[in-house]
Amino acid sequence: MKRRNRGKSVHFRYDINGLRALAVLSVVIFHFAEEKLPGGFIGVDVFFVISGYLMTSIIINKLDKDRFSLMEFYFARINRIIPALAVLCASLLLIGFVALSPVEYAKLSKQAASSVVFVSNLVYYSESGYFAESSLENWLLHTWSLSVEWQFYLLYPIVLLALNKVLSRDKLKVFIVVSTLLSLLLSAWLTQQNPSLSYYVLPTRAWEMLVGGLAFLYPIKLGQALSKASALIGVLLILVSCFIFSEGTSWPGVSALLPVAGAYLIILANQNQNALLNNKLFQPLGAWSYSIYLWHWPIVVVIHKNEMSEAYAVLGFLLSIVLGYLSYRFIETTKFSKKESTFKSAFTNKPLIFAVLVALTGSFSNYTDGFIDRYPVAYQNLLDDVKASPYRDSCHVNEFKDPKEACEYFVNEKVTWAAFGDSHAVELAYALGQKLKDTNESLKHFSFSGCRASYGQEGEFSKCAKWYNSSIDFIAHEPNIQNVVFVHRYSYQLVGGTNANYPGLDDLKFDEKSVELLQNIDRAINKLASAKQQVFVLYPVPELPDHISKLIDRALMNKGNLENIKGTDRNWYEKRNEVIINHFKNADYPDNVVLINPADYFCGDKFCFSTIDQRSLYFDDNHVSNYGASLIAEDIINTKNSGMSVQ
Repeated sequence: MKRRNRGKSVHFRYDINGLRALAVLSVVIFHFAEEKLPGGFIGVDVFFVISGYLMTSIIINKLDKDRFSLMEFYFARINRIIPALAVLCASLLLIGFVALSPVEYAKLSKQAASSVVFVSNLVYYSESGYFAESSLENWLLHTWSLSVEWQFYLLYPIVLLALNKVLSRDKLKVFIVVSTLLSLLLSAWLTQQNPSLSYYVLPTRAWEMLVGGLAFLYPIKLGQALSKASALIGVLLILVSCFIFSEGTSWPGVSALLPVAGAYLIILANQNQNALLNNKLFQPLGAWSYSIYLWHWPIVVVIHKNEMSEAYAVLGFLLSIVLGYLSYRFIETTKFSKKESTFKSAFTNKPLIFAVLVALTGSFSNYTDGFIDRYPVAYQNLLDDVKASPYRDSCHVNEFKDPKEACEYFVNEKVTWAAFGDSHAVELAYALGQKLKDTNESLKHFSFSGCRASYGQEGEFSKCAKWYNSSIDFIAHEPNIQNVVFVHRYSYQLVGGTNANYPGLDDLKFDEKSVELLQNIDRAINKLASAKQQVFVLYPVPELPDHISKLIDRALMNKGNLENIKGTDRNWYEKRNEVIINHFKNADYPDNVVLINPADYFCGDKFCFSTIDQRSLYFDDNHVSNYGASLIAEDIINTKNSGMSVQ
């Protein structure tokens, strides 16, 4: 009969439980006070090592006794992981239904559904591109790690079970060693090539869990002194990692070896009575660690969204522990049947049924745009306007593309127009192309993401510069093209800074590179003007202080006017863009260069707007929507038809 100690088996690893506490504390402190613990995110990597060790020990021990059941293994994981997660997701869905706007609620719903079916890591990777919103606005972002772990739980036992039938134990162990190395090499390579993908997916994270498996498969008998030293070094490696790494570190890659090695050494040491890990603080925190991890992140999001002070971060930290305890006490410790061993058991397994209900609810809510029908038609119509060009993905480039292959819109007999610039040219090209259909004219679209003006610049060999110069030359020498629209996000390139700092302007910087950029802009405009009938040069499009959907949501929640929603002060727009505005006003361009100013109809005397007449002008915080672009396109065509040639 096994002796019991504080309710635990004598085989219970108090050191591993303490390691859980160390891991969760590092993650939680990092999220609440990143500046205090810049590398605290390594706690997730420590959790991966622990999971790998425990899963390997469970599977191998039962394989040795010929008692391993794949279904029993899966149901044990379901009963352990899903209840607390599903309750968290259900709670957020209930609160969010009342407290969040439809846009936010639809987003939360999608996250909840993907979290309980353990694919949220793939969802977050897919949304981590150019237009991804801040991670601090994703209520369930932290569940990506649970998804990675669950995917490991699904595949790992199948692999071990299959190999156990055809390989000896020694060869099986060698296979895991080789797999660990291959995953590490992939992680190191992909972290440099595609950091976001490497961060979120199982193949580049598997080695961390497999290292835990190696700690079980290759136990090393250490003397008492070496065992203590191993545990101490392990703790120090984890603590050092918390301070020397930061969000700027390429991760996971080779850098993750440090905290992973620390966790490995602690597990290997098997120091159950180590005071660093087995103490009155770490043991309960280790037991509650899973639930603490689940609940802390939504609290972080609340603090961020409401721009609360550091004092609230301290309260949030404490609240995370309290909620973690309550979740552990009343949810995690609930005992579910361990007899499930068949596929039919899935239909009676309560945690699984609950997860399915949460997934279906979240999916339906996302499908209905957060049950948007609850809200005014004017609001719904505004959100319908928050749309980018349907050709943005296919026609907008971020790699060199031969100008001959640029998209052509609504081609009739010949292409007589061109739209040229960075990402601010995309929607305008589409809107202008649509309007030109009425006169049987067509347009060629040239846009490169974030590409600085570089025409005629010496010593520049980037993909952007190559595309820029070749495209300008192509347009200039293409005889059918007689009208060109020229547009950039000028100030972002000229003086830096960001509209996210609104109403601040202290981050603007004009230097020698800015002077060179103005010269490049002039060279491009003059080159086009020398060969074309007319060149329409756009003044800067007013930027917004936040994403358009958030501004609309705030107006809705504050019961404000949805007809004309304020964006920024016009004075702020003019000061932020002062360099390029003054440059254009004083430029000595040829008479066939026409300046178009969107601020004339995007702004009033005091404010620039995000919506006008219940129509959205943008699809994010600086790119115009299709409707906003149509206003600019109409201005260009009217100017063209009027025969104006003014600057």
